[in-house]
Amino acid sequence: MTKRHSATVLSTELERLAKQPLDQADDAVLVRVARAFWYSTANLETALNSFLRKHRSDVEVRRAGYLFERLTQFTCATDSRVSEANRALNLVVFHKQNDVVAKGRVDRLALSWGLEKGLGLKVQALMPYQTRHFEATQRQMHLA
Repeated sequence: MTKRHSATVLSTELERLAKQPLDQADDAVLVRVARAFWYSTANLETALNSFLRKHRSDVEVRRAGYLFERLTQFTCATDSRVSEANRALNLVVFHKQNDVVAKGRVDRLALSWGLEKGLGLKVQALMPYQTRHFEATQRQMHLA
């Protein structure tokens, strides 16, 4: 699979996720986006640009920005992938608010992106794909 093709796949799946609140996301789509984000060679800036090219609503752009930033917070995201994601996020960071005041158990990152809710319990669907064993098999596949 070429980088451009995998970036297009990531963009298409991101489009599906951004259409509704992320705490209502389809687990299979969320997993595909997370795996592509963490383990593929897809160019994240190309994927986000492709997503943005289709005249997204403000809330869809904020959901995509939140999701990209949230996926950088998992331990399986390599330093180089986090750097790449941060460069991609420059395309949408103007949608983010830095001075968010929140009380209680809320997703401060979601609030900073202007969202009422983030992934919430949907994070549990991603847990099996963060293990060292799974990560090692994915990296071996991309080296072969």
